[in-house]
This record gives sequence, C-alpha cells and structure tokens, in this order.
Amino acid sequence: MGAGRGTAGPGRVAVVGGGIAGIAAVKALLQAGVEVLGVERAEELGGLWRLAPDTAAYEGLRLNTSKPRTEFADHPMPKEWPDYPTRAQLLAYVRDHAERFDVPRHFRTATELTAARRTEDGWRLELTGPDGAYEETVAHLVVANGHNHTPRVPIPPYPGTFEGTTSHAHTYREPSEFAGRRVLVVGTGNSAMDIATELAGQADEVLISARRGVWVLPKTLFGRPTDQWNGALAAVLPWRLRQRISQTMLRLAARGTEGPALPPSPEGVLQDHPTLSDTVPALVREGKIGVRAGIERFEGRRVRFTDGREDEVDHVLWCTGYRATVPFLDPALVPDPARLPLYRHVLPLDDDALSFVGLMQSTGSALPVVEAQSRLLAAYVTGRLRRPSRDRMLASVTAELHAARERWGDRRPHMRIDVDQYLRQVARDLEGVRRATPLAGRRVIVTGAAGTFGRALGERFTELGARVVGLDLHADASAPVPVVGCDLTDPESVTKGVEEAVRLLGGGVDVLVNNAGRGGPAELRPSPEVHAQLDLNLLGAWDVTGAALPHLERARGRVVFIASRMAVLPLPLAAAYGVSKRALAAYADTLRLEVGTHVGVTTVYPSMVRSPIHDSTREAGLSLDGVSRPEPLEGVVSAVVAAVTARRAPRDVATTRRGRAEMTLARHAPSLTDRIVRRTVAARVTAGAFAKAPLAEGLRRRYERAD
Repeated sequence: MGAGRGTAGPGRVAVVGGGIAGIAAVKALLQAGVEVLGVERAEELGGLWRLAPDTAAYEGLRLNTSKPRTEFADHPMPKEWPDYPTRAQLLAYVRDHAERFDVPRHFRTATELTAARRTEDGWRLELTGPDGAYEETVAHLVVANGHNHTPRVPIPPYPGTFEGTTSHAHTYREPSEFAGRRVLVVGTGNSAMDIATELAGQADEVLISARRGVWVLPKTLFGRPTDQWNGALAAVLPWRLRQRISQTMLRLAARGTEGPALPPSPEGVLQDHPTLSDTVPALVREGKIGVRAGIERFEGRRVRFTDGREDEVDHVLWCTGYRATVPFLDPALVPDPARLPLYRHVLPLDDDALSFVGLMQSTGSALPVVEAQSRLLAAYVTGRLRRPSRDRMLASVTAELHAARERWGDRRPHMRIDVDQYLRQVARDLEGVRRATPLAGRRVIVTGAAGTFGRALGERFTELGARVVGLDLHADASAPVPVVGCDLTDPESVTKGVEEAVRLLGGGVDVLVNNAGRGGPAELRPSPEVHAQLDLNLLGAWDVTGAALPHLERARGRVVFIASRMAVLPLPLAAAYGVSKRALAAYADTLRLEVGTHVGVTTVYPSMVRSPIHDSTREAGLSLDGVSRPEPLEGVVSAVVAAVTARRAPRDVATTRRGRAEMTLARHAPSLTDRIVRRTVAARVTAGAFAKAPLAEGLRRRYERAD
C-alpha cells in the first residue's frame, strides 16, 4: 500500500457510497461541523439513478413515489415536474441537492474501498483510486453503499435446464433488444411492471410469472397520487385501519374493470412494498401481457408452471431483487447485512464507530428516510444526542422486529420500515437536539461582528450550533467568532473578505446577516459623515450581499438586513441614518423579487438599543432617548435568530410589540404618524433636549418660531 494522502487524526468520518444515502450522510455531517470523507467507486455521484453498467437504471425508469413524498425536506422538487419524475429528473435533482450543500467537494470518486479493518481508534481503510492503492484512517465508518447492486436469482435454481437466454433486471436497458422474442418476466415488483410495460410494445409475447399474489396500485387514485392518500392517513391512523381504508378505496376505483388480472394478494395492501402501475393491469386485461403462476421447472425452452400450464419462451428476465452486501467488511463482523440488528436502522448494538444509512426497505421513498437517518447519525457522531445503552437499543430492535414480522412475515423483517411511522419516530428523537441547536451546521457570515450587535449575534449563533465568521473593519481576536478584517466601503476589500470568510466556513454560506452600520440633519448639505453612513449602511451591505449571493443561492440560504425603525418611522436629526436604512429596506425588497425563489430575504427593524453607536450622537447633544424608547439587545438578537430558523423567510420583522404597532401605523397612517413625531420632538425641544447641539440649531429656531 502507498502512503495515505492527507491521513487525518481522530474525529474524521468516512462515508462509503455516492448515491442518495451517501450524499445525505455527507451533507448532514458537514452541516454538523464534522470532517468527512466520501468514497464512491463510480466517476460520478448519483448511485443507482445513473445510466451505467454498474447500475440497475434504464432510460424508461420512473419514480413510483410522488414528488411531495419523495423530495428532501430542505430541497423541494420543481413545481413544473410531473407527479412521478423520470430517472433523469431524479438524477439531476439529487446532484443539484449535492451541489447546493457542497457535497461533491468532499467525495473521492473513481475510488473503491476494498477493505475496512477495525482498529482500536476507528478504521483503517484500504482504497484504490486513480493513482493506485493507498490507506486512510478514520474514527467512524458510515456504510451507505446501497443494496441494489448484487442481483438475486432463485437459489437453489429451478429444476431442469433452460435452453433459452436469461438475464437479470440489473442489466436491462432498452426493450428493443427483445424485439421479436417471447419473454417471461419473473416477479411482480415495480421493476417487473415497468419492464413488462416496455416489452409489450416490442416483444412477440410477454408473460409475467407471479409466484404469489400482489396488490397493484394505480399511480393516481381519485385525482391524487396514490401514495399521498396513505401519507395523509398515516398522520392520524394505525396501519391496520389505513389498510382497510386503502383497500376499500382501491375496490371502489376498480369497479367496472373486468377480464384477466394479476392474482390478488392474500395479505393486506400495506403488508408488502407497494407495486404501482397504471399500465400493466390494462395490458393484462387486453391480453397484451399474459399472467402465469410460479415456475415449477424448465424443459428446454418450455417452462412448466405450478398450476400445470406450460409455455415456450426465448428469454427469462429475472426481476427478483437484490442481495444486500458489504464486501469491504469482514464477514465475521457483518455476516448478512439484511439480518443485521440496527437501532433505528442506523446504529449497530456493539460498535459505536460503525453506522449504516440506507440499509432498509421502506414502504415509500428512500429519500426522506436516508435524510432522517443522516440527521440522526450526525447527532450521535457529534454527541448532541447520547447513544442509548445496549439494553435499551436491543429492546427497541426486538420490538421493531416482532412488529415487522407480524406485518410483513419473514421477508426481510430486519430491514422493513413504515416510512411515516419511522419519520415520526426520528423526529421525536431529534426534537431535543433541534431545540438546543436549531442552527447546527449552518454557515453564517455576520458583518459588523466586532460591535455590540455583531458580538451578540456571533455568540447566539454559535450557541445554536452554527459556524460563524465575522467581517469588520479590523480583525478582532477578542470577538466570540473569527473576524476577518474588511472595509465594507471598499469593493476590493469586500471581495477578499467574503472569499476568506467562505474559506473559513468550509466553502459555502447559508446565512448572511448584514449588521454593520453607523449612525446629519436633512436641511444641511451632505457632509463626509453623511457619505460615510450611506456608503456603509447601504452600499456596503449591497456589496457584501452581491459577493456572497452565489454561495447563498447554491445553499438556498438566507439574507437578513438589520435596518432600523427609522426606515419606516423617520425622525429628525438623523437623516443620513434613516435614509440609508430606508434605502436598505428598498434594496431588500428588490432583491427578494430577483432571488426570492432561491434565497430567503428578511429585513429586521429594531428600535434604539443602548450601544456605542449612540454615544457620538449623545455627545453631540442629539440623543433621541426621549423620542425612541430603548429596547433590549437580546430581543433584537432573538428576532434575527427567529427569522433565520423560520421554515420560510419572513419578509419584515419588528423586534417588539411596540415596534409592530409603530410600523403598522407608519405604513397605514403616515400623516398621523408625522403629527405624533412632530409633537414628541417639539416637547423635547421645549424641554431643552437639544440646547447644546449645534446641528439642531435650525430645528430649535423653527420650533421656537412655530410657538
């Protein structure tokens, strides 16, 4: 073995597999701040949805779960896509999801894990890549290699000898290769249905061998994707009751359809992996696909079935599924992955340095399941969730296995998952983690990070699990987060500062908080101080946002602008500040219209907070203490956090109840608002609040004359 490339110390996690499970695992670990290495033997990510010799994908492949029941929680599928997307669409979706979260950069593609050896500190990985063989050491190994790459055929084989040709669904690509042939499709799963449909237009004869009965569900039921009915019922009903309701709905939908049909299953509709097809039942009724019983034996090119019927065929196409394998692990450690007891289908009972993602057979789409498993994995790896005791894990696994056998019998009970029940369980497991660290793994840039607001935001974001880098005029080693020196009024400095912040955050940004700002009268010509305030409060925020926007767009991130109540409730003697903050809010509104499909844009409107930003105005005799009521800094920070963690980015956020009332009044009754402000300012002038302020001379003179 050659020397390891970049062998890391303790704490690094390796994820084996670049399909949906591996992508989800790497993404969740990265978001949790874990150093991660992904390994994929193919040259590209995408797993079984790639069209390649090592996958089971074929051009006509489509999903059998609908968009809302398939998509990742934080990455919706395009609205214009069909209810059941194609293979190519799903592959593009999975890769876009990976790119958005910077996953590909952490994978080594065209690299095969040939062996993983357990050590005292973790794992020694034997890898073969484009440059040859080498080794790596990691603290934790995540097996996410999938279980649809080792074809399963009947063992022992059926009696007799078949003189035609055979193949497995794994190698199927195009129906044209079977043109003019008599084909027997063995199996009744989704692949069997899809392939039989394609063959019916090319082969001379198509037969389906059904060893046992099957429920074939239409893809649409009463105008709605079928799986969405069960998903809606799953939130409130146990599976047995859902099963009765589902079967009643299917019988009602099937009224008026007569003729040949696939044999019905003696079990309930929710007691096996669902088979969906709109075409096969119709083709069977029309005689374009023949239905046969299970195979009894072969005799030359003739096939005898268990009901005594015989047919002559040219080709047998095995749609009989796959065996779960982990060839890089010692068989003594994992003799049979399909029978491995795993807590929450993720954690082995006796090895806290090994985990699995995607080793399951779900009643629905795998994407939400592997996403949930990956979040659970990240919580355990980082210690945010304590690993249960072995006894507790064993009791849970035993109970789940008993329930699985009761529902699904002995067909892979260790791997069975009711998708809705499982997702609810994992959500309960993670509830405490979410409450404690709702920003876990989020990458945040805060401008003005060395100031009062910036320090408080950096501390709170860090407490909530985020990785934070600040931008400020000067680097500040005393700040609670790393601060990059950056002059926000200098475009070149902004470019370099954002690039450095992105580098420190690991290559991306999820949240940008434009907090930097500085706070004369409107009657005077703009002074250098006015220019400075406009440059920083408006143009600086604009420039930083523009520099960070490509990263935010890839991450489907958030931008938060901290404006001011003076953006909607103008006050005298602070024209530059109020005008710049009102312009900032207008920029946020325009930005929202341009990038709101990919980036959430929020404007927060705090009132006066006691901080050094007001010291200079107070020293100049321009304090507005009696005009604007101070509010606590903690409330402003909480409002920003709420905006960042909200499921959908709110548009405008006031930080107090009084603030909401003031904003409503200013927007809907501006004349009344002006009168209230004038009266308040007049009272302050009369009380002598601005007596020592040279900049307020004109204001005092006019109010004295008005009296």
